[in-house]
Amino acid sequence: MEEAEPVKEWFVTHGGKQFGPVSMEDLRFEVERGELNPRLDMVWKNGMQDWIPAGEVEGLFKRNEEAKSAEEQKEVAFTQYQPEMGEEEKKLIRGEWIGAGRGTYFFVCFILPFLWLAGVGFGMKFLEGKVDSGLLGIGGLVLCLVPVFLVISVTLQRFQNLAMSRVWFLGLFAPILNLWVYYRLFACPPGFAQHKKLDALGWVLAILHWGCILLLVAFVAFMFTLAADDDAVKTGIEEFIQKIEETRQTR
Repeated sequence: MEEAEPVKEWFVTHGGKQFGPVSMEDLRFEVERGELNPRLDMVWKNGMQDWIPAGEVEGLFKRNEEAKSAEEQKEVAFTQYQPEMGEEEKKLIRGEWIGAGRGTYFFVCFILPFLWLAGVGFGMKFLEGKVDSGLLGIGGLVLCLVPVFLVISVTLQRFQNLAMSRVWFLGLFAPILNLWVYYRLFACPPGFAQHKKLDALGWVLAILHWGCILLLVAFVAFMFTLAADDDAVKTGIEEFIQKIEETRQTR
């Protein structure tokens, strides 16, 4: 009696490419080889609403001594035969997200500059009269630029944390597109560009981000409406006064 052929129903994303369909046995084989990452690689089959990390498939990753030994051997081989690869690339392969997280990004970009400038202002007043005014002015200007470089540095690291290219930094200066880029920076968890999944905090921050934008758009539209109404009222008053003047002249 012939054995039933394994059902090939799974699709896999690995290294930015999609493969499949493959069977569960094929997935287990890739796990044994150490080629399937439980966090970075996504899987899907018919009937599922969305792609999920391979590590969430029940029974696919078995953390036993053999698996641990295979991972250790892979790490040794990885270090031995790819010494030219940087530490950042090695961490990504291990599933470790590098760069600045949401908390660090928020603190450096929205809180630290105010604290820093307040400290600089206090220091300038303290040194006023004790240090040459020209030197004090140059020093104050240099110190005021420090937060700018810190914000740029942390923003680039935040893109790295999201598994996005640092070239997206230029998108911050593009109208409309920058709203989407800021959303990624502000709300999304580490590695979002790979796994496309928001956590609970991410949903809260996303709602806060887009809600504030909608409120701002509504406020601007309201102000334009008021301005248009004011113009209409002014025009009506001017026409009324003009008609009165014309009536007087005809008399």
